[in-house]
Amino acid sequence: MDLESLNWKISAKAGEGVMSSAKLFAKACKRQGLSVFNYYEYPSLIKGGLQSGQVSASLSGSTCQRRHLDLLIIFHEKFIQDHLPEIDEKTLVIFNGNAFDPTKYPELKSKVVAINLTKIARDQGANPLASNIAALGVSACLFGMDLTILGRIVVEEFAKNKETAIKNLQVLQAAFVVATDLIKQNVFQPFGKLISSGVDEQILLTGNEAIGLGALAAGLQFYSAYPMTPATGVLHFLAAAQNDYPIVVKHAEDEIAAINHAIGASFAGVRAMTGSSGGGFALMVEALSFAGVSEIPLVVFEAMRQGPATGLPTWTSQGDLNFVLGAGHGEFLRVVLTPGDVQEHFQLAKLAVELAEKYQLPVLIVSDKYILESNQTMPKMQLVSQNQRASMLNNGQLGDTGLAEGEYLRYKASENGISTRSIPGQTNALQLSNSYEHDEYGFATEDAAVTKKAVDKRAAKIEALKLDLPKPLYLGSKNPEKILISFGSTINVLRDVLLDEAASQIAVIHLPCVYPFPNLELEKLLEGKTAETFVLEGNSTGQLNALIKRETNLPNLRSLLRYDGRPFYSEDLLEFIKTEKISEQYKLI
Repeated sequence: MDLESLNWKISAKAGEGVMSSAKLFAKACKRQGLSVFNYYEYPSLIKGGLQSGQVSASLSGSTCQRRHLDLLIIFHEKFIQDHLPEIDEKTLVIFNGNAFDPTKYPELKSKVVAINLTKIARDQGANPLASNIAALGVSACLFGMDLTILGRIVVEEFAKNKETAIKNLQVLQAAFVVATDLIKQNVFQPFGKLISSGVDEQILLTGNEAIGLGALAAGLQFYSAYPMTPATGVLHFLAAAQNDYPIVVKHAEDEIAAINHAIGASFAGVRAMTGSSGGGFALMVEALSFAGVSEIPLVVFEAMRQGPATGLPTWTSQGDLNFVLGAGHGEFLRVVLTPGDVQEHFQLAKLAVELAEKYQLPVLIVSDKYILESNQTMPKMQLVSQNQRASMLNNGQLGDTGLAEGEYLRYKASENGISTRSIPGQTNALQLSNSYEHDEYGFATEDAAVTKKAVDKRAAKIEALKLDLPKPLYLGSKNPEKILISFGSTINVLRDVLLDEAASQIAVIHLPCVYPFPNLELEKLLEGKTAETFVLEGNSTGQLNALIKRETNLPNLRSLLRYDGRPFYSEDLLEFIKTEKISEQYKLI
C-alpha cells in the first residue's frame, strides 16, 4: 500500500538522544520530497523526565503536529500513560525492551511489540545511545522508506567521527533486518511504502534558524544576547555563522548589557539586533525606551514561553503580547511583527532589520517556543540579497558630507518624521544622542514647544511605516460560517484544519503584524460577513481579542484559549468546528 503521510513519535528520558533521532527522521522524510513538521517536547531538566520528538510528514503538505500517531517508539514503560491520548487501535507501539505486558494497561488499545533496540546497538559494538539509530532502522522498514537515504543522513550526522558513523550505520542496517524478519514472522505488518515525490526542493529549519538566516539576509552585522530558552537558538545559530558572514556575535553578561551592546553597535552604524525570552526582555525595557527617544534602529527578538516568572521554561505560550505592546516607559513608536510559519520567520526577520534602519525605531519580532524550536520545511530562499542602506548620510560611508560645520540636524523635522543619521567620523555630521528629550541638534531640552515638536516628529513616521508592513492573511471560505483569527505560530495548526472537509465553511485570518495594528485591513476582510468569529491564542485572558476590540469596531468576538504550555491541535479545533465542544485543556469565553 502506498503511503502519502505519516505521524511518528519517539519518547524517552531527557538526555537519551530522542531529539537528535527525531531530526534525523525528519530529514529523511524531507529528502524523500515530503513536507515535514518536527515538534519537540522536553522538561527543564538535563537528564530525566519525559522527552519526545514527533515527525508529521505528508506529500500534500504537513504544517503542524497531529495527536493520533501511526507509530510510537517508547523507551520506558512508565511513560506509556503519558501517551495514551495519542494512540488507538490503528497505532503501533514499539517498546525498547525484551517484553511488554499490555494487560497491565486495560485502557491501552494499540498493539505493542517489544524489540530490544539497545541490544541491537550493543551487538554492533556501538554506544547504547545508538538505540535511537536502531529505532530509525525499524521505522524505515515499517514505512517502506529508502534505507540508503536514511543511511546517508546518519553518516553525515556523525561525519566528524568516522568510527562512530560506521557503527551507527551498521546499527541502522541491523535494525532494519530485525524489523524485516518480524514482518515475515507476522509479529506486525508494515504501514506501506512511503511515496517519494522524487524532488527534494525544500530546506528544514527551526523558527530560530529562520530568524537568524533572515537577519543575515538583511545584512545584520551585530547580535548580542544572554542565553534564555527558547531564544537561545538564534544566539547559537548566529555565533556559528561568524565563520561565514561578516557578523560579530556577543554573549553578553546579562540582558541589560545585551540590549545596550546592540544599541551601541547601531549608533556606530551597523545593523544590530538582540533577543531573549520574556524574563530577559523584562530587563531590556528601560533601554528600549532609550532606543525609542534617541531614534536608534534596533531589532529585538522576544521568544515567548509560559510564565509568569520562570513559569514553564521549555513550554510554549502567547502570553507576552500585552507586555511587548506596552514595554518601556513613555510613548514611542514601535513595530511588533508576529511571524507564523518558518518561512515567514525568515521573511519578517529580514523585514525587521530593514524597517528598523529605514524608520529609526525599535522593531520587535515576537514568536514562541512551539515554532522556534520545531523543524519545518520551507522552500529554498534566494541565496543572494542586495542590501541598501536607508536614511543615512552618504549611504553610511565616511567622507565629505558636503555640510558646513553646524548645518547637520540629526533630528530635523520632516513630513514623514524621518531624519538622516550619521555615523561617528563623518565630516561635519556629529550625531548627538542621549536619553533626554532633545531639539533638532540632539541637545537636551525641557522646553514645552520643542518637546511637543519632537514627540510629533517621531509619531509622524507611522503613516509611511504602515505601507511597508505585512497585511493580514485570509484563507478558506469566502462565505464562512465560522471565522478563526490568530497571530503568530497558531496559523500552522489552522492551515492543517483547512485541509479537512469539515472545514469547508471555515475562514482563517492570520495577523503577521499586530502593531501598528492593521485595523482598516482587518475590518475590510470582515466587511459584510455574519459568521461567528473566534480569536485563538495561547494565553488565558484573550490579549489579541482585547487588542482587536480596542483598535476596531468589530463586534461579537469570542476567544478560544489554551494556556497550559501546549500548542493547539488541529483535531481539537475540528471537533470544535463540528460540535462546538471543547476539551478541558481549552477555555471558550
